[in-house]
Amino acid sequence: MMLFLHLFNRDYTGLFEPWIFIGNIPLSYYISLFCDACVPIFAFVSGYGLYFKFLQNRNRYKKNHQTRLKKLYLNLWIIVILFAVGLGIFIGKEGYPGSLLKLLLNLTALDPSYNGAWWFLTVYILFAFTSSFWFNLLERMNPYVFLLALLLVYAAAFYLRVYRNDIFENGIAKWVHRQSALYFCTLFQFMLGAFALKFNWHQKIRSLFQRVKFKNIAALAGIAILIMFHAAVPNFIIAPFTGLGFIFLFLQLHLSESLSKIIDFFTPHATNIWLVHMFFYMIYFPAFIYSPTYVLPIFGLLILCSLISSYLIKFIEIPLVELLFTPKSQAMH
Repeated sequence: MMLFLHLFNRDYTGLFEPWIFIGNIPLSYYISLFCDACVPIFAFVSGYGLYFKFLQNRNRYKKNHQTRLKKLYLNLWIIVILFAVGLGIFIGKEGYPGSLLKLLLNLTALDPSYNGAWWFLTVYILFAFTSSFWFNLLERMNPYVFLLALLLVYAAAFYLRVYRNDIFENGIAKWVHRQSALYFCTLFQFMLGAFALKFNWHQKIRSLFQRVKFKNIAALAGIAILIMFHAAVPNFIIAPFTGLGFIFLFLQLHLSESLSKIIDFFTPHATNIWLVHMFFYMIYFPAFIYSPTYVLPIFGLLILCSLISSYLIKFIEIPLVELLFTPKSQAMH
């Protein structure tokens, strides 16, 4: 979804040729608009997964998450070295790698300026350090009051992120403002995942769909309605709600075995595809990525380039993970 959003949520003139139009607007634009739910979906899944880990073992939650963060940083460093430093120097791209300070800010994810898609990386790391606080609040507070408070915080943060993003002149103050707005914008979506687990939303929605005769048709119709709704209300403030709707409608679909295998194939590459795709379509090779002219070939080419990159990253990463994070007792066996 993120790749489709970034590729086609723009003026197509001189860039690509859409096949299908609704009025004067390409269908690809409306689909890409709906795809702005990609971050809310990722935040939801992160909240769901981290809350599940929290419930499994509260005492070891922080320590276990430290290991996951170290692996994430290792992944980031490999990508920075390969793409921002190595490829940047090889191509001679201005600002890649840039100054030592810029390099350090990207390696720490404090200011991931090499790649605009990395902003969620900083937010996710902040969630890793603060999520136990929010999960404990979920355990103690009235859920309706807590959910309403999160919604109000989301609305305020969205306003500060989109409409009042130029309040400060000082560099540090601007950074704090931006990261705070992004964090609290995403917190609502993150905690929706925890709410869904705690109150078993999936099972409740599934029980409703049990009464539906043609579940796939109903779910696909629901997704189509969400796309049309977002086309009518293009402001991405509604992305958490369209994302939430998409998640639970998608979960009702009965997927063929071949489609399930395709999803399973891409799942371990998802993080790498997210972290590298912008290097291809925007930073280094935009003319190459858009060279197929038409929507589906362009989309396929970006997926292919990102996937090949993911295999290269994993080729380097997997031995390092085994070396650095495998307990010595297991390594000896």
